Amino acid sequence: MNARRSFARQPARVPNYEFSLNGAVSTKTPWTWLGLVCAFALAVSASVAADVPLGVAAAASNGLPAFLAKVPSSSKQLYGFPAEADLTKASLGLPVQFQALKPTALSSNQVDGTVSSVASETSMWFFPVLMEGEVRAMLVVDRQSNEWKAVSFGYAALASEWNQVLQQWPPTKGFHPRLVGAFRVALYYFTIPEAGDRNLTPLLVPRDASLLGSSPPYGSGQSPNQYSALSTCASEMAALKARLKKSDFRTGRQP
Repeated sequence: MNARRSFARQPARVPNYEFSLNGAVSTKTPWTWLGLVCAFALAVSASVAADVPLGVAAAASNGLPAFLAKVPSSSKQLYGFPAEADLTKASLGLPVQFQALKPTALSSNQVDGTVSSVASETSMWFFPVLMEGEVRAMLVVDRQSNEWKAVSFGYAALASEWNQVLQQWPPTKGFHPRLVGAFRVALYYFTIPEAGDRNLTPLLVPRDASLLGSSPPYGSGQSPNQYSALSTCASEMAALKARLKKSDFRTGRQP
């Protein structure tokens, strides 16, 4: 375990430049975007894992063009894309089901060392949005009113970190990173199932991204093997509980 990564650098809050359609999709979507829907659907359906529920991939492929069409041309960088990027060339990567840390695991005095005991699956699926082979944004699909829908888009800082995770632990080598989060404090972690059930590593957002709300240029001061060392679930849960306890003490909140 890399103790320096686990405790010296606390997982940072991930700034989200994201938006949701909230049912307000315009009926005047440009034909360019409408023409992309079929292409997205074919590309995603051919690569989505067998354990992804039916309808998730379709919701993502149908929803992405509408979200991309709403990105202001002057604000592409806030959503993780280069200013000169042609957003019609964006594509969807393999989705990852979001797992949430259980409230009971955060409030318990006992420290369990397995991810399966402290996190549970949610109905949310995060699709990496790719451009030139790199993760630039995230598209979230969730089940609402018994129907799968693309509900939000953006998360540039999270996408930048996930890009590095996939470079270090690529699916092409048999790894399938999973995204874990703590809703209460808006922190993100990842776990590698192929390395066992006891690894839980914080996703670290560069300081510049925390200040600017967007991801920094790829390769700017970021180590290519930043996530090569995995932290343990027990150590990260202990650190998180200590952080929450300190926060509750400051605010006077009762556990």
